[in-house]
Parts: sequence; C-alpha cells; structure tokens
Amino acid sequence: MVKKPTVESSVKMVLEALEKAGYCQSTIHSFKRVYERLLKSAAIMGTETLTQELVEHFVNDSAHRRTGQYCHSRKKLHTSCIRKLREYEERGYFGWQPSRDSKVDKPSTIKFQDLHIHFLAFLQEEKKSKNTIESYRNTSCKFLIFIEKLGYTELKAVPLKSIYKFFDELRETWDSGSLRTAASGLRSFLRFAEGGNRLIAAVPDKLLRKRTIIPVLTEEEERAVWDVLQTDAVSSRDKAIILLSLLTGIRAVDILNLRLKDIDWQGDVINIVQQKTNEPLVLPLLPAIGNALVRYLTNDRPKSDSSCVFLSRNAPHVPLKEHSSCYTIVRKIFTCAGVRVNNELKGTRLLRHHVASKMLKNGVAIQTISSTLGHVNPNSADVYLSTDEEKMRDCALTLAVIPMKVKGLK
Repeated sequence: MVKKPTVESSVKMVLEALEKAGYCQSTIHSFKRVYERLLKSAAIMGTETLTQELVEHFVNDSAHRRTGQYCHSRKKLHTSCIRKLREYEERGYFGWQPSRDSKVDKPSTIKFQDLHIHFLAFLQEEKKSKNTIESYRNTSCKFLIFIEKLGYTELKAVPLKSIYKFFDELRETWDSGSLRTAASGLRSFLRFAEGGNRLIAAVPDKLLRKRTIIPVLTEEEERAVWDVLQTDAVSSRDKAIILLSLLTGIRAVDILNLRLKDIDWQGDVINIVQQKTNEPLVLPLLPAIGNALVRYLTNDRPKSDSSCVFLSRNAPHVPLKEHSSCYTIVRKIFTCAGVRVNNELKGTRLLRHHVASKMLKNGVAIQTISSTLGHVNPNSADVYLSTDEEKMRDCALTLAVIPMKVKGLK
C-alpha cells in the first residue's frame, strides 16, 4: 500500500508548484501563512497526514484573528489551500495558472491587497476563464482603489451611495458593454468579500446591452475562401484549423486545446469541454473536417508525445497556444483569397459569427444555434438576428398608416 504523504511534505510541494507556475511572491507568501496555520493545527491534533478531521477543523476555523467574528474570505482561502493539497496528493499535477500580469494599479492598503489576492485565488479555484479572471481583477482593483480614495479601509463601512458614485465614474470612459461586465465582476467580488453582500443591491442590473451589426462573410467572400482551401497554398494543419472554425463556429481557444482523445472517429463527433464556460460540447465530425484532420495527422503532424492535435511546425513542435496563432492562419488564407484585406474583423470570431448567420438564414431555431455554439445562456445567440437582413426587413413597420402633416413628408 502506498504511504500517504505528510502534510508538511505536501505543503512544501504545493508552494514549490506555485512558484514554478509563475505566481507572484505576494500570493505565495499569502498561501504560506495559511499553510503555517494548517501545520500548527495538525501538530495540535497530533496528526501528520491530511485527515478528514483535520480538513473539517481547518476549513471551519473561519474566525477573524482579532475580532473573533466569522471571516468569509478566511474560510474561502482555507478551502482553496485544502483543495490544492488534495489535488497534489491525488494527482501530483497542477493545471491552474496565475492570472496574467496587468498594468492596473493595485490598492495601497495591505488588507485590501490580501483581500484581492484571495479573490483571484478563489476565481482560479472556480475554474473561471483567463479572460473572466482578468476582467474581474481589473474591476475589483478599480473599486478598491476608488473606496480607498473616499477614505474607507473596510467594506463594512462603505455606504451604498459609493457604488452609485463608482459607476458614475466608470460611465465617463466606459461603454455600455464594458459597464455590464464591470457590474458582473463587482457582484462576484462583493459576494466573495466579507461585508460585501449588502452592497450588491446597489450594483446596477439594468445596464443597456451594446447592440451592433455582427460582421459576417458575404457569399462571394466565402466562395473565395473555399477556392483557396482547394489549392496547395494552405497546409493540411491550417486547412483543418480553418475548417473547424468555418463549419462549426468553435472558439479559437478550443481549437488550440483540442486533444487527440477528443475526436471520436467511430461516432463521427468531437467531444470537448469549452475553455470559456467549462461546459461540455459535442460537435459533428463533418466529412470535410474529418478528411482534413486525417491528412494532417497521418502525413504532416510532427512526431510528438503531446496529446494536443495542433503543433508548431518548427522544433521542438510544441502545441499552439496563443489566440494569435489562429488569427494569423485565418488572415493568411483571407489574404490569399483577396478577402477583407483592410482592417476589418478577420479572425475565428468572424467565422463563428458566419456559422451562426448561415444557420439562421437556413431556418435553424435560435435556441439550436445557441446550443451548437456552446452558449450557456440561450439568449446569447439573439445578437445574430441582426445578420439576417431579410428577416429584419420583415420586422419593419410600414409608415403608410401614419398621417404625415409636416410639409415635404406627405
């Protein structure tokens, strides 16, 4: 029987993994302080391993060290630290990564800095996407700095009117879409932070959604792209990537994270867990996509132990990672086709819009489109209604029944 590692050795390995993963020193120091408390609890209870009794005692040790009152952020951080220990003991691997560095200013008080570090750790434990973590990070930083300028050092002392003032300040430079994102991020932060729940009622929930005409490919542009795909100007790898996007609307991040095991050749489907939503999605393995993948995997894919489908052409043949990889491929093919040669949108997002638009024109129900694209909220696909000009014309009201009395309008 394999001997269970001691708490002390597990803690050491987790802290080393945090450092190797690129976490900043302030975050590592914060986790180190928490693990020191865990080791003291283990010594008091006379156990060397992470027993269930120790876990329950530590997670429930949520009283503030000075006030003795319940501290929500302390409990969240204790829970986060226990999860990391269990992950190490069970798998010995850490899939989480630190949020991207940002030029956003940080709060000046140590208490707010610690609160913010704990909030980011919580978001990572909740497996939020990188974009969501970055967005929520920016909003929460701005809010903490804002209330610091007003003279507050604790959330429980912040009045509701400060939330209104915060959004009034954001409205001076942020558009409606950004304000909606900021409201979502602030709600998440206030739910996490001790004393923040009472402030959620002041966060606006009726912000207007930004509505724009979604850009899509014209029929002529799509034909030109297909013509290029029939030539040798496009490698088998790039052809498989653009066909995945052009025919399924899959996000670039999910193309880059596609694994060999995700392709079910017998069932003619592709099974993935979406990076953005962490929700499963089943895509049809259409003949054009399957043929392109087979040609790439059998003839052109470099030999590698990597489980990722798409690899770089040059040694050491690492998996494609950055979103810009897909953008560069799409742009190259568009250039060869003479399509969208100026500054128009020309990445996989455009192709995702195009897939939704074609489905809509073919009479596919909006709920089915939303499901196919992997939206969590079925209403997310409503924005594609603007791409169907004929249906938009059908919705227009005639002015014939409106009496015109103004000179020149009769």
